[in-house]
Amino acid sequence: MNFATKTGITTLAQTFIMGSIDAYTFQNFDGSFVSAQTGNLVIFAYELATKGWSTAYIRVPVLLGFLLGAFISQAFKHIQLASDRRFNVLLLFSIILLGILAVAAAFHLSMLNMLFSLGLFSGYELTVFNKIGTTSVNNGIMTGNLKNFANNSYEAIFSHDREALLKAGRFLSGIIMFILGIIFSAYLLHAAGPKVFGAALMINLVLLIIPLFSWRNRQRDETMS
Repeated sequence: MNFATKTGITTLAQTFIMGSIDAYTFQNFDGSFVSAQTGNLVIFAYELATKGWSTAYIRVPVLLGFLLGAFISQAFKHIQLASDRRFNVLLLFSIILLGILAVAAAFHLSMLNMLFSLGLFSGYELTVFNKIGTTSVNNGIMTGNLKNFANNSYEAIFSHDREALLKAGRFLSGIIMFILGIIFSAYLLHAAGPKVFGAALMINLVLLIIPLFSWRNRQRDETMS
């Protein structure tokens, strides 16, 4: 599995995970989102204007967590390692965060602390896993993906642009994976925190382990030849 294929599959998997987590937060935290900060800002401003700070304040932790997660993860992208190894480190850190979130959900961490932690995880995920092929695709916020899908679809149809067709397909794949993640979480897992985070953790473990086996097999074949 080459590096571009691995990053693309991983980005799609993280998009699925972010959809499943958004379903969890929407159901369990008064309609909050973990990745769509536009929605959180709208709800915060509306509640602040109509119900006051005593209601609106619960939207703040996820926003602060998101900002911190995005800030910290930008530093992770500057780790001085080979691209493939750095990518594995980033994926391993995602697994660690998901493990912490699974434990926190199982032990019913307070709402504000849980929302802050989820925001931090979301900011991290959206910063480091965002490539399908050569196309930057957002793995949690679908507004830009929908716009870019429509823009590239136009160029593919009316300008006969093959590259635009490929990009449209990549954006569409991200949108579909996000929707599937929501359905998976809401229908099969009933948006239960430990189940959602446990499933996400297993997905990322598989993504981390499979390339290692492929690498070992390749090394063994080279040795035997």
